[in-house]
Amino acid sequence: MNAAGPVVVTGPRPRATSVDPAHTVTVHSPAEVSVSRLVSADDPYLEGHYPEFTVYPGAFIVESVYQAVLHLLWRTRGADAWARPVSIDSVRFTGALAPGDTLDVHCACEPTAPGRLAATARCTTAGNTAAQVRMTFEVTPSEGGSHA
Repeated sequence: MNAAGPVVVTGPRPRATSVDPAHTVTVHSPAEVSVSRLVSADDPYLEGHYPEFTVYPGAFIVESVYQAVLHLLWRTRGADAWARPVSIDSVRFTGALAPGDTLDVHCACEPTAPGRLAATARCTTAGNTAAQVRMTFEVTPSEGGSHA
């Protein structure tokens, strides 16, 4: 709510749809992974975010961190490994991504307790930091089936 009162949204509101956020994946070690994704102007979710100033949704940056962790687990623990996000401990968006930009996510992971993994990610575009994300995951041998 702002000083003038609650914001009222009228009419249909375009809904963002999820797409595969990782175009390339590089596993550097059992604790580090990088993923990247080209932000394409043709992606349907960009139509409504925002029509006059299109930016890549921050939720998809967080999703890219999640995808990075999943790829790390699949490569290091097998295709049945799975992670469930437990918490987003910190997110700081410091730059916007526009169509044509490439999102690069470098993610460092460490176990924090049995079955728990903490991920710290630096998300960049053209070498500039776009976001910093810290998340905690519950890791299981299999949840939700194989990623295949």
